[in-house]
Amino acid sequence: MNETQTESLPQTVESAQTTGIARRRLLRAGLAAAPVLAAMKSNTVLAGDHTCIKPSSFSSLKPANWKVSRGRTVNTTYNCFSHGHWKNHSHPFPYNDKDKSLFQGTAQGYVSALFDATVFPNFAGKTLQQVLSTGGGGLESLARHLVGSFLTAVANENNPNSVLITAEQCKTIWAGKGAWTPAAGLNWTLDDTMAYFDKIYGAPFAITNL
Repeated sequence: MNETQTESLPQTVESAQTTGIARRRLLRAGLAAAPVLAAMKSNTVLAGDHTCIKPSSFSSLKPANWKVSRGRTVNTTYNCFSHGHWKNHSHPFPYNDKDKSLFQGTAQGYVSALFDATVFPNFAGKTLQQVLSTGGGGLESLARHLVGSFLTAVANENNPNSVLITAEQCKTIWAGKGAWTPAAGLNWTLDDTMAYFDKIYGAPFAITNL
């Protein structure tokens, strides 16, 4: 791939919330990323536990084997706390005052107050913490990811420049049982959505400049 070739990737956002973890940015080829990791090439960013990239970037990078053309940048500074994080930390209050009272006292919140419980009847009457603590794969795993992503959005004031998925998008994904449209012309199935969550919150992976 020559140096003039480009990919359609979202514009890098320069500002990010200071509460994020594992913040990493892909820089132009030849520049080092911070923090410096042992045995890391200067043109590669390797996440310690995940790489925080938007669904649109994921869709562009996955078929390209996680390589981006020289001279392009991919923003990885978003906050992406996993469901495992929220399982073991206090939950933020919802940004909507109407929902806030449902969190007071227990600080857990009920699924039915924030998501359509009829989509997943087995979660009706459960708190978000109970969903985070469930086991199983498939839709149960999807629900855990969505609750975690929702709480991350709330903790960052639902700022699309700071989080991977907004609270409204979490609700849309929930209602569609994993099927949704991350960006114009990009239609994901449950398998696509789970592949994204598994990559973002699963094993570390590298993004490399060509």
